[in-house]
Amino acid sequence: MKLEARKNPLKEVRANHQVAGVIYGKRIDSQPIQVDYKDFMNHYHEYGTSMVFKSKLEGKTHQVYIKDVQVDPLNINNILHFDLIKVTATDTITADIPVHLANKDVVEGRGLVVQLIANTINTEFSPGSGVNSFEIDVKDMEEGDAFYIKDMDIPEGIKVLDDLEKMVVNVSEPEYEEEPEEPTEEENVEVEAIKQKDDEPAEEKEEE
Repeated sequence: MKLEARKNPLKEVRANHQVAGVIYGKRIDSQPIQVDYKDFMNHYHEYGTSMVFKSKLEGKTHQVYIKDVQVDPLNINNILHFDLIKVTATDTITADIPVHLANKDVVEGRGLVVQLIANTINTEFSPGSGVNSFEIDVKDMEEGDAFYIKDMDIPEGIKVLDDLEKMVVNVSEPEYEEEPEEPTEEENVEVEAIKQKDDEPAEEKEEE
């Protein structure tokens, strides 16, 4: 990723199809930066917020990862700002790695409901050992099945900080709301009789 020191106002940065950010970490002073929007999105999609990649700023190469991304609440595809963290080979990275489900549509095609309980897994790893996401294939899951962190295939070099007994995904049958029962014919007769009685005019008292 090719970075530039940011000197222009945010409005001008965005008008030039760039996104503003900041880089900080060990052996580097915090510095505002800007980068071509497409360049940023390509790296964001490939490396996510956990994988380390190379970036260049003012002729120097840095090992960095995307720590935080701020999006427009009205348009989640519009990136407003990002944080880059510079790391060294001896650093330890802590990150929430997202969980993606494969073949969810296959299970739901059988009339079942697939619920993702844990969207991310909290992890710790050294630079170069991170992954963009964890993928779980749910195509063989049936009603009542559950998948826990302990069932996941965690790549070597990644330490899970969450409880291994934490549920990640489960499969269940859909819940249907029961329709109110129609009143029986006998009940209809009783209701009609009460209604007719209430509609009868009160008898006038006879004059003495």
